[in-house]
Amino acid sequence: MSCLRCGAAITPGSKFCPACGRAVPPEPFAPVAAVAVAPAPWTGGAMPGYEPPSSQLNAPDAPLPILPATPPRNNGNAVVALVFGCIWYFWIGSLIALIFGYIAKNQIDASNGEQKGRAFAIWGIVLGWIGMGILAIIIIALIVSKAN
Repeated sequence: MSCLRCGAAITPGSKFCPACGRAVPPEPFAPVAAVAVAPAPWTGGAMPGYEPPSSQLNAPDAPLPILPATPPRNNGNAVVALVFGCIWYFWIGSLIALIFGYIAKNQIDASNGEQKGRAFAIWGIVLGWIGMGILAIIIIALIVSKAN
């Protein structure tokens, strides 16, 4: 084999020309003849070593499970309860958080897993009661201070 640029002799297996340093193109591979293997004839039945799974769903009298058509989604009232529980705008937010929190909690409990957000509703209720407690303390403090 000789170099394509300078014509110097190149030893087999070399990657560069010893005279000019040009990269030697890789040697072409000889094609390998493919051996065709005929597939084994199918005799019907299951594959050897395969056993079909035993399941109660295959029984003709077994009830089919009922799955929800959509994944569970957050209840919007629960989100509103949490937001208004955090925003105590003149304690109206606390009242709204209590109302929407209890409504959302009842809706989520009645949805059988189709809705989520129960923690949002509970935290909205908790924050609403905290806001109402603070309002009660302020009202009592104002009454006591006016009496003195």
